[in-house]
Amino acid sequence: MRETVWGGCTRRALQAGSTAEMDRGSWVRGCLNGVANAPEQLPTGPVTKRTTDAKLLERFRAWARTKGEAQLVDHARTLVAVQLTERDYDVELSTDYPAGSGNPGSESLAHSFVEWWDGDHGRDGIARNVLILGADGKRMTAKRI
Repeated sequence: MRETVWGGCTRRALQAGSTAEMDRGSWVRGCLNGVANAPEQLPTGPVTKRTTDAKLLERFRAWARTKGEAQLVDHARTLVAVQLTERDYDVELSTDYPAGSGNPGSESLAHSFVEWWDGDHGRDGIARNVLILGADGKRMTAKRI
């Protein structure tokens, strides 16, 4: 139960990889139901909700520039809050980084975002992870917040 409380189900959804990528919220819900021995409640449609947040991206960029990381955050194109459950969400930063994993810039950007993210910046719920997406929209890096 402790694993669920501390975001274990959201972490498992990330670890499921491309299989869960389209609707991580469904994976989280299934995990939570399984841990709680709840009756199976199959969703009637996609569970994950994505909301673009340009203001939050600008606040992150402004902070990063004061830290001398302007070159790093200039690669960030959009910030999306990905609601997985009523209270849990991930943050996705889309970048112009070329496809492929292991880009040191994506790792640095994720680290910088986690350093900046002090609390949930006025959003309801709990942010669990930051995902850095490449120019092709695929995950390059995921870091726990």
